[in-house]
Amino acid sequence: MKTPKRILVVISGRHTEHPALERALKFAEFDNVHIHLFNSIYEPVMELTDVLSSEHRKEMKSQYMADRYLYMDTIAENLDQKGISCSVNVAWHRELHEAIEEIVDELEPDLVIKRISADASNINPFTMPVDRHLLRYCKAPLLLVRNSNWVNKPLLAAIDPTVLDQKHIALNHNILEYSKMLADVTKTQLHSVSAFETPNMAPSMDVGWSNIDFESIKVETTKVHKNKMETLLKEHDLFTCPYHVLEGRADIAIPKIAKKIDAQLLILGTVGRTGLSGAFIGNTAEHVLANMSCDILTLKPNV
Repeated sequence: MKTPKRILVVISGRHTEHPALERALKFAEFDNVHIHLFNSIYEPVMELTDVLSSEHRKEMKSQYMADRYLYMDTIAENLDQKGISCSVNVAWHRELHEAIEEIVDELEPDLVIKRISADASNINPFTMPVDRHLLRYCKAPLLLVRNSNWVNKPLLAAIDPTVLDQKHIALNHNILEYSKMLADVTKTQLHSVSAFETPNMAPSMDVGWSNIDFESIKVETTKVHKNKMETLLKEHDLFTCPYHVLEGRADIAIPKIAKKIDAQLLILGTVGRTGLSGAFIGNTAEHVLANMSCDILTLKPNV
């Protein structure tokens, strides 16, 4: 898989460091890229209609935008001095996730990079932080970062080798190929993981389960998952890389193995469940995000 050529970097306010931009610059070291710097601002004071006239609001908004463009242009000038192609866009929008989704629709970038928000671990079904919105609705590959630099720590690709529908099969292949590309870019080791659940019902004479050997079921299920995992990894020449087949809920097992191997980045797929099922059941990627302490890259099925 080729490295991303068009990268949308979300710049969050005025900071001395921009981890999302640092990630983009890593790709720029590896290949020629175009970096589009994006910032969205909104000031609630502009809603004070009883205090401010329309002319005053218009003038203040213009000043806010001009100031932010000036700041963004200084970042762009620094990139230009390094010989990196870049462009700048500042949007006025009440909702950051909507602003990002709109610019993604407009530019169709190969990758979106954003710093993880402080409220990303919130999984309250009645509220949805920006990052959770993006996990569901951002159409481009989404890289959420925590720290400034990639270091010499493993990458972890999460897949499900037992899926049967073509959309999810293709997603598995995409995750592994994207992970291989990132391992080349970062010069780090790639691990892969698959998590599965088995029936966990205590034997009971009352319901006729006394003759069911749940331990044998677990052993056989593990064997099937391991065989499918190995077959899939061989297709991508990754069989010699470390892999993990774990029993348990994905949102618990994956963060646990990521912590054990001290992974710096998790790559996984998300189908972006929407509606009430999405709100109250949630998506695996969202729950994983809440439990992870490293960067996360999410890919969606090609539809």
